[in-house]
Amino acid sequence: MKMKRMKLPLVLGIVLMFTMLTACGVDDIKHEKSAHWDVSLQRSTGSYGIVYIGDESTVKDFVYNIKGPNFERWGRALAKQPTPVTESGALNPVDNKEPITFNISWNDKSESVTFE
Repeated sequence: MKMKRMKLPLVLGIVLMFTMLTACGVDDIKHEKSAHWDVSLQRSTGSYGIVYIGDESTVKDFVYNIKGPNFERWGRALAKQPTPVTESGALNPVDNKEPITFNISWNDKSESVTFE
């Protein structure tokens, strides 16, 4: 009986710690959309994703630029691509207080998405 009483708090403590650890970072994935792009950013890890959500069947000359307070990153697709076009990558973990802007150009068009 005494052993069961000791195990219960231990098991509850382990479950509580596991739940807290798995929940860390889950809620910090943010999505911002422009007319043609859905951009996601997880500041705690620096992971980002760019997805074309427009109506065009192909995307050419796809170029993106990510600007933050102390970094700038460029990327591009070398060829015409059928939609949906996706791009993902990772930055260094980013400060939650500074804005990050994604400038995207394609098919002689351009749009920006900013995470405040």
